[in-house]
Amino acid sequence: MKQKVSSDQLSALQFSRVWVREAVFVDDESSQDAVAPQDIKDLGITLEVKLAFSENRDRAMVTLRASLEPPAAQRYFVKLSAAVEGAFTVSSGSDPKLLERFASMQAPVLLLPYLRQVFSELTAQSRLGALVLPPLNMAEVMQAMQAKMEKSQASANP
Repeated sequence: MKQKVSSDQLSALQFSRVWVREAVFVDDESSQDAVAPQDIKDLGITLEVKLAFSENRDRAMVTLRASLEPPAAQRYFVKLSAAVEGAFTVSSGSDPKLLERFASMQAPVLLLPYLRQVFSELTAQSRLGALVLPPLNMAEVMQAMQAKMEKSQASANP
């Protein structure tokens, strides 16, 4: 199936660029055994999303950070974390709320493959081999983060 995209089908939003904000891998020096990436099970994954908007709300900087934690019984590594940041803009005359909604829900979904690549490249030459972040339901993760933030804001403002 093939379809030419017309100018009216283009979004007012633009993904300007993405870059690595952080990349940390500290191996466990007490272990010399090579471990195949497929043998590493039960990694804990912690995600963090940070949003920052320009003064006139036409540009959003979205940071997606992840930390991986090995299971307590296995010290595959000491520390493994990475963050990528993306710049998103909205064309002039567009509703700023469009960018806010997009940055809080869709931008992290777009940044996930870049974060996955950083983890793979960071560990590729280690004794572990290239670790690949598993598929994540980012829509569900973002909804859970949003609900948690709204709950904390509600409890802070009785």
